[in-house]
Amino acid sequence: MLKNHRLDLVSVATPDFLHFQPVLAVLENKVNVLVEKPLATKVEDALKMIEKAQENNVRLFVNFGNRFNPPFAVLKEKVTNGEFGKVLYSYVRLSDTIYVPTKMLSWSSKTSVVYFLMSHTADLVRWIYGSEVESVRAYAHFEVLKSLGIDTPDYVVAFLRFYNGSMAVLESSWILPETYPSIVDFRAEFIGTKATSFINTTYQMIEISGKKFVYPRTYSASELNGRFFGFVKESIHNIVDSLLGNTTSFTSEEDAIANVKILDAITKSYTINREVLVTK
Repeated sequence: MLKNHRLDLVSVATPDFLHFQPVLAVLENKVNVLVEKPLATKVEDALKMIEKAQENNVRLFVNFGNRFNPPFAVLKEKVTNGEFGKVLYSYVRLSDTIYVPTKMLSWSSKTSVVYFLMSHTADLVRWIYGSEVESVRAYAHFEVLKSLGIDTPDYVVAFLRFYNGSMAVLESSWILPETYPSIVDFRAEFIGTKATSFINTTYQMIEISGKKFVYPRTYSASELNGRFFGFVKESIHNIVDSLLGNTTSFTSEEDAIANVKILDAITKSYTINREVLVTK
């Protein structure tokens, strides 16, 4: 494909731990790349990809789609314009049902909730706070999935300390029962010097009781009258528009590497059971 066609952009959506080789191959052919978050599961791989993009003067985009998630986008706007004040503390929970690691993903043992889920929330708090993470203290638990032969944490809780003095607590699990009305549980609270915000994107304005009780996904990703819509689409549109020169990308290579460094620190922290400084 890279040799036989003139391409403007290639999207890489391989499993978390398999981004490096396809991304590098595209960059070496001097083609722009859009890769799903996280950019990599190793800091050194992320740095090599960014270096290759800069060397070949092409764009490397990471799809942090939740920056277009309406509640978080509105909150970011209010923080930016000063209405919310400085964010002092947040608690953000993004979890999945056990369907995801046991049935949806065949490679769940080669990743973790840190890379699969916290890559979203770590980016969100850093973006909303407008500050870098200084250190991380994280805890993990192995039991349910390990008993099923899947060697990955059931849940991870991470405490993030920012250079501006603020704190954030991130929580992700993927052992919620399949009877839960949504495959995703996504909630947050933010406390600022001037305001407080509570967000619940699990319930998206509709519930249906039939053979099952469910919360259908509406504004995240849906199809209506043969057309796909939702904020996951808008994040990709932003990247394409920025490539065409019509707007500025909501994410940068700096955002991508910062995200990987935070996730790496979280993993190291629960592994060695102590606080870890985030690599500068």
